[in-house]
Amino acid sequence: MSGIRRDRNIKIPKRNEKSQSRPSNYLPSRPAEGRKDIAKKAEKKPQQQKSNRQNFRPNNNRNRRQNDQRKAKPRINKPTPLDDEIWARVVEHDFENNVLTLLGESKFLLGRYRPKHTDKVLQLGQRVYVGVDRSKRVEVGDIMGMARLDKMSSGATKDLPIVIQRFIEENELYFIKSFYNPAGFLSLKQHSYELLHGIGNKKATQMVEQRGSSGFTSFEQINESCSIDAAELLAIRFQSELNDRNLQPRLSDLLLPVKT
Repeated sequence: MSGIRRDRNIKIPKRNEKSQSRPSNYLPSRPAEGRKDIAKKAEKKPQQQKSNRQNFRPNNNRNRRQNDQRKAKPRINKPTPLDDEIWARVVEHDFENNVLTLLGESKFLLGRYRPKHTDKVLQLGQRVYVGVDRSKRVEVGDIMGMARLDKMSSGATKDLPIVIQRFIEENELYFIKSFYNPAGFLSLKQHSYELLHGIGNKKATQMVEQRGSSGFTSFEQINESCSIDAAELLAIRFQSELNDRNLQPRLSDLLLPVKT
């Protein structure tokens, strides 16, 4: 053989060698008969519970005892730092909301109180009793809680230094003997007078020279000799300490309460 068949070595079967086709073993499947119906279970009707109203007898005596016990329990007021205050000054009287904002004299704490008289307006800076003895509370009732400077009205914020200054002026001799006369150096470079607003090292040195060895005797003497307002500067310092609780040193902690 030659040509393509010889090169590829292709064998062509003869007619007698072809295999005869075998019969198939495939059987047709069973025709679908459908799904048999399953009998449903009979639903049980919910049984109605027998009411016990016939056997129920209200225990009125027991209910009355519980109500009496609830009414008999006294209202417990949570302790606040304002409980230690005895006297306070009026900072604001909110007549519409019936709320008093007072400044305690012993710690300079701001508190909210309920006035006893709704038809009487208390004056700015008025001194009122807020101690434990309720029989002595003529103007003030219950304590409502602490007052925050950022929640106070703009008028009350402006009047606060005036109230503090009036308190300082009424206790003039105490603050002169407790601060202005014994004031000394806090460090090698800072004097206690420099804690006051607008007082620098040069002004503090001048105040020490004017004080001398005998000391000051009145605010008027301090104001004339040092050209300052002694009560106003001290009031501004106290208000700064109210605004910033982290301000150190705190003159309010060192000088209060006033000891007569």
